[in-house]
Amino acid sequence: MNVETAGVTRVLPEAFEKALPIIRRLLSAAGFSVVKEFDMSREPYFQLGIGSRSCVVLLVDTPVLLFEAIALDRSAAVFLPLHVVITGDHDTTYVHWVNPITSSGLRPPAPAKGPLEVLYTRLTETMSQLPKAVAVSLQRQST
Repeated sequence: MNVETAGVTRVLPEAFEKALPIIRRLLSAAGFSVVKEFDMSREPYFQLGIGSRSCVVLLVDTPVLLFEAIALDRSAAVFLPLHVVITGDHDTTYVHWVNPITSSGLRPPAPAKGPLEVLYTRLTETMSQLPKAVAVSLQRQST
C-alpha cells in the first residue's frame, strides 16, 4: 500500500441503511473507535436535489496509535481522528477516506509520522475487507 495516496473510495452495491451498520461493525472488529459521527444528510449544502441521498462522517482512531502519536508530539493531534465519509442511496454506498498527511498539505511532526502512516494503512486494510463483509451480510440475510 502506497501511503502517498491522497484518498481511497470503495463502492458497495448495497443500500446506505444496510451498509452503514456493516461498516461500523467492521471498524469495531478491527479495533477502531468511532469517536464522533456526523449526519450530514440534512445540511443545506448537501441537498443536491437528486433523490434521497444520505451522508455520514465517522471520525475514527485507535486508542493506542492515538496515544503513541500524541505522546511523541502533541501537534500530531491536528491529523487525528481520521475521517471516513459514507454516502449513498437505496442502491449504492460510497465509502471514502483520505490520508491526512498527503491530503492536508501540512507536514506532520517527524516522530508522529510513523504512527499516522500506520493508522492510515490499517484503516485502508480494514476497509479493503468491505466487499467481503457486505457479501457475508447478504448471505446471512438470504438464509
